[in-house]
Amino acid sequence: MTDTLSRIRDIALLLPGTTEDDADGETRFLVEGEPFARMSGDGSALQLCVADEGNPPRWSDIALSGDLDWTLIEDRIARSWELVAPTELLEAGGR
Repeated sequence: MTDTLSRIRDIALLLPGTTEDDADGETRFLVEGEPFARMSGDGSALQLCVADEGNPPRWSDIALSGDLDWTLIEDRIARSWELVAPTELLEAGGR
């Protein structure tokens, strides 16, 4: 889990205005206080939840096991950030 969480953390915290919070057994990534991604589970069953299209955005789960497509995961995290981030951050360049 540590390697996967570290890689998710590296991706998420590069996005503007992002912070990390641990609560209720989850690691959450927030932009301006609003969650855009969260990780839960143990070493054998990790899940990444990201905001998805909708008003309000709904959550989609990504299983973090096996051979991971890190390009896809990075894109899903960035897209989730874009759905939640305030306009000022989006106009500042986002990803």
